[in-house]
Amino acid sequence: MPLRGFDEEVRKFAFEQYAVAGLTMHTGHTPVEVRKQPNGLLTCVVADKDGNTTVITDNDQVMMATGRSPKVGGLGLEEVGVQLGEKGEVVVDEYSQTSVPSIWAVGDVTDRINLTPVALMEGMALAKTIALGQRTKPD
Repeated sequence: MPLRGFDEEVRKFAFEQYAVAGLTMHTGHTPVEVRKQPNGLLTCVVADKDGNTTVITDNDQVMMATGRSPKVGGLGLEEVGVQLGEKGEVVVDEYSQTSVPSIWAVGDVTDRINLTPVALMEGMALAKTIALGQRTKPD
């Protein structure tokens, strides 16, 4: 189902509303190829996690929602002692501080709740902590 990280009822309702609007969701599949048909519509070949492919023809549009994953490769974080989690996320405490006291992290890179409003709130809490000296937890 779409909207990982959201309330289950919200996710279910959104999924149902997508169907009502005429959208067909192919969850758990990854587009392998998209090509234009002679009539201008699109053919999309998708694969499931086992590599089995399905051809879906006559699409007006194709959208792929990939989700988010931390992209910290090449930053040298591990070399300076920043602890990374199993998915490559930066591990932080409740105040967004990493295992290196002078390095802080907020937003998708921490893989807490990957939503823009949450990242904004984390950033505001971090600003209060660092700039104002008021240790503030994101809530």
